[in-house]
This record gives sequence, C-alpha cells and structure tokens, in this order.
Amino acid sequence: MSTRAPIGLACPLPAERATVSEWLTQAGYSPVAMPDLSRLEEQLRATPVQAMIADVSLLPRESDASGLMRRLGSNRPLLVIGDTNHLPRGVRNDVSSIERPLDRDTLLLSVALALAEGRPARRFARRQIDPVPASAQGVAVTVRETSEYGVGLELSTAKPNVLPPVFSLRVPSFGVHVVVRRAWLAPLSPQVMRCGGTVEGNLPDADRPWAEFAREAPSRPAALAARF
Repeated sequence: MSTRAPIGLACPLPAERATVSEWLTQAGYSPVAMPDLSRLEEQLRATPVQAMIADVSLLPRESDASGLMRRLGSNRPLLVIGDTNHLPRGVRNDVSSIERPLDRDTLLLSVALALAEGRPARRFARRQIDPVPASAQGVAVTVRETSEYGVGLELSTAKPNVLPPVFSLRVPSFGVHVVVRRAWLAPLSPQVMRCGGTVEGNLPDADRPWAEFAREAPSRPAALAARF
C-alpha cells in the first residue's frame, strides 16, 4: 500500500494543474487533481486528502472560503494559490497563501509546512532575495527570504536538530548579526533543509540593523521564479 500523502489540488488551469501535480508527485505526494470544487465531497470520500490546494478563483466569496474550511476540518490545512487579499481577514489568517508566479520549491515547502504545523506557512510577508551566504550558530546557511521581522534560510543537511530553537545569525557581507527564534524547520529534499524564523533583535557587534538589510538586500530576479 502506498505511503504517499494524498494532496487535493483544485485548479481550473489544465497546464498549471498538470505542472503542480508533477511537482507533488516528484516530492513524494499523491496529488488528487480536480478542475474545481464541485465534486469535493465525492473526492474526499474516495480519497481522504491530508491537505487541499485550491485556486483563489474558486473561493470568490466569504461563504465559499469559510464553508470549504469547515468541510476540510481542522486537520486538513487549506493552501490557496493566488492573491488572497480579497478574502476576509479571518480567512486569510487561517490559510497558507501561495503567490503567482508559482515556484516549485516555495510551493513544496508550503505544503510540507502546512502538513507539519497545520497552519499558514508564514507569519510575516517575505520577499525572495539573491542568495546571501551566512552562518547560523556556526552552521553554513544561505539567506533566501527577508522581511522586517522574519528570515528564510536554506542549509545543506538532513539533520533536523542542526539549529536550536533560538540561534544567532551572522551575515558577514552585510555586517548583520541578530538573534533568531526558529518558527519551523522542514526538509526540501533529502540533502536540503529550509528554516524560517522571527528576528528577535540585533546583537551588540552588528554593524548594520536587520531592518536595513531586509530592505536593501537585492531581490531575486522575477525571471528565476517564473514557471508559467
């Protein structure tokens, strides 16, 4: 019997649906693809999914979004593809948002976090930046995302305990040295881990404040993230 976690995927765009299904399959999931949510109850009975990915266009009204969340239940997180700003604040706080253009690594990380935590993948809106070498508690890492209060890291290790719950992060090329409280740690592949955390404050030997680095670090070119 397969041990692949079934992931629902409701997307009206055939090409995007096929691409995301391929990504999920490659990552070890079992996608349950559907063009819309009209047969959701039947699909859930046939294959009880562990999480649902739905295009935002399928949730045009508050009642649709809230009703879908009730039908999925608290143990099946909802991830929404597209701009969720039109959704009510209460709904936005309870879903994981996956922005377009879709990026394979970001989407798979959001799925892994939703399954692990049962809540949205991010506490603060972040932007992707050009990879910046850094060290976290003496471990070589790469800073890939920043926000005023948060950071997204990547490290080449399969050890889940490599970073403690609270650690120091040093970015030598920018003169940054801060304390980070780890929010999550999840595998991106057998060799690569992703980590997200909250920046608690600058350490005394820092040359530049974190907020300045978060604002000025070069953004990752959009062409690298585009998939469609």
